[in-house]
Amino acid sequence: MISYTDDVKIVSSFHKNSNPYGKIESRLTHGFIFRTQGKAEYFINGKRIQVNAGEAIFLPKGSAYEYRTEQISGTLYTSINFEANFENPKISVYPTNDFYGTSYITDSFSELWKFGTKADKFKCLSIFYDFLAYVMRLDTLKEEDKTKHNIIEKAIEYLKKNIYSSDLKIANLHSICGISDTYFRKIFKERFNMSPQKYVLYERIAHAKSILESGDFYTVREVALSVGYNDALYFSKAFKKVFGFSPSDINT
Repeated sequence: MISYTDDVKIVSSFHKNSNPYGKIESRLTHGFIFRTQGKAEYFINGKRIQVNAGEAIFLPKGSAYEYRTEQISGTLYTSINFEANFENPKISVYPTNDFYGTSYITDSFSELWKFGTKADKFKCLSIFYDFLAYVMRLDTLKEEDKTKHNIIEKAIEYLKKNIYSSDLKIANLHSICGISDTYFRKIFKERFNMSPQKYVLYERIAHAKSILESGDFYTVREVALSVGYNDALYFSKAFKKVFGFSPSDINT
């Protein structure tokens, strides 16, 4: 669990294979470890905490722990290590699948933070601040009545299954929950800190970037269609707005 602070400073970020075993006597910085593949077990004061792929663990500065990782090929993680004046921070595990920027963090964050331009670093800071806001909302939800947020759960599940479909109608999501569009958008923004339209945009564009980087495509239009956009020009403009460069610039 973390608290609000306005003095966050990213120190380093890494994306690499996990060591099979490690022991930390006193962590030098705060850190989030995003588990990309495989799972890890942390042992802290006799307590075992498991972190699976699609989850992130928050490890406070000064914490002591041991960890073991599942020994499979491609056991990966991304770490973001940072300074901040939190009040009594506690080790916590968070799901990351609902955060719009998870793909950006696990695919691009470390490389851009170390080797990117000043604009890239500002983008990293922006994404990281949004992630801090996301985990703070999750902490708040743990302490509050979750009934209100559960109202939109069916729409969220539908959205995840159909997010790359060109037939997806964001304006109709509220009807799945039997509530008004205004109320749906209000609850959605409380949960994800953005509108449904922006959530869909970020998820689609992040997925498109992964496809482009893989090289498994023929044209930008083909990639646009694969993530739900019939208009390749609109897709290219949206992509550039998110990443700062055009989809045609990748692998050129």
